[in-house]
Amino acid sequence: MIAIYAALKTAGLRPTTSRAAVLRLFHELPHEHFTADQVYRKLSHEPEPCSLASVYRALAQLHEADLISSASLGDARIVYELNRGQRHYHLVCSRCGCIQDAYDPGLEQQQAKIAADHHFHYAASSLVIFGRCDACEGQPAVTARRVGTN
Repeated sequence: MIAIYAALKTAGLRPTTSRAAVLRLFHELPHEHFTADQVYRKLSHEPEPCSLASVYRALAQLHEADLISSASLGDARIVYELNRGQRHYHLVCSRCGCIQDAYDPGLEQQQAKIAADHHFHYAASSLVIFGRCDACEGQPAVTARRVGTN
């Protein structure tokens, strides 16, 4: 928990109960992607549960401080994850909703080149690739489970 408070202090954030609880969740599960509702539900069993409004505020503040990152998955779905300091893209299974991180420095360079070719100063990008994960490929089609419904 000391690392959580240190990270908040370094980011210039006061270590409130909700900020610490939300950031701790991301540190405990550093490769997971959560919607705001999923964060709220996971923290609702804590000795000092956070309100949904507190979770949204904490997510916004942690994102602004660059401690967590977010990705839009379409249909107004936004997931949050621990900012591990490496740009990556997301592969989303349209059947089970699982999200996998994909790293490709070549793709990052290509996007920067495209921007430069159009006299545009590249800062960041967001790429989400939809398809089926290995576990779902070959299984009969069913209604897809949306991220954030579990």
